[in-house]
Amino acid sequence: MSNEKIIIKRMFKAKCGHIVERVYAEAHNGLCRRCDSNFSFLIGLESIAGEDALIQYWYAMILTHITSDDKKEADCLIGHLTDFYKRKLGLVPSKERYINKMLYMLNSLSQPFDLNSLK
Repeated sequence: MSNEKIIIKRMFKAKCGHIVERVYAEAHNGLCRRCDSNFSFLIGLESIAGEDALIQYWYAMILTHITSDDKKEADCLIGHLTDFYKRKLGLVPSKERYINKMLYMLNSLSQPFDLNSLK
C-alpha cells in the first residue's frame, strides 16, 4: 500500500466538518485540532473569568463572524456550543435555567428572526 493511501485512510471528516486524523478526532470528542483548541479556550475562560465573561466572548466572536464573509466559522462555533450546552443540560440540573437561556440565544443566532415574514 502506498503512503498516499495510508494517509487517506487515517484522515476523515470530523464532527465539525473539517478534515482531521481519525485518531485525534476520536480522542477529542470528534473535533479537529483548530475547533478543539478554540473550544478548550472557551472552557478555560469560563473556569477563570466566569460564565458572564464566556458568554460575552463567544457572543462577540459569533457576531463578528456572522457579519463577515466567514459565516462558516460562526456556524461551526454555534454548533459546538449548542452540543456542549445540550450535554451540560442533563449533567448540571442546578443550572438548567441558565443553560436553556444559552441554548435559546444560540438558536436565535443560527436561525435569526425575520420581522418581514410576519407581515
